[in-house]
Amino acid sequence: MSLMKWFESREQGVIIVSLGYGDLLLESLRQVAREADIHTGVLMTGLGSLTHGRIHWVVTNTMPPQDRFIDLEGPVEIVGFSGIIADYEPHIHIGLMQADGTCYGGHLEEGCSILTLSEISILRTPDLKLTRRIRDGSPFKLLDNET
Repeated sequence: MSLMKWFESREQGVIIVSLGYGDLLLESLRQVAREADIHTGVLMTGLGSLTHGRIHWVVTNTMPPQDRFIDLEGPVEIVGFSGIIADYEPHIHIGLMQADGTCYGGHLEEGCSILTLSEISILRTPDLKLTRRIRDGSPFKLLDNET
């Protein structure tokens, strides 16, 4: 059973997401993007705690670049995250702190389970329709106009 709820200020274009124990962070944000029809938006704030955290970062000084993953067992505190939603897909960077004070940061991955709660704010940008694609010779998908 999901405890996820989201609330919207249509006047301000802001969506507030509330997650509870057992909800999956990235998967829930994908669901909110679809349910609330957030094609393009900005994840402004995020906080909470996790029973399990999974992040990755890209090592770019190797060819080809390599993904490195780390799994953290909770309790893990979310010290903050932000990102962009483009074409309904969140791209989030997150900072996590273990109970001993060790901090990690990277790309949020699937499978991060909420411990107590998580609260997220998203700014809707209805006049933008962004997607990610290879462009301008970059080997990485960059933001671009959807058209």
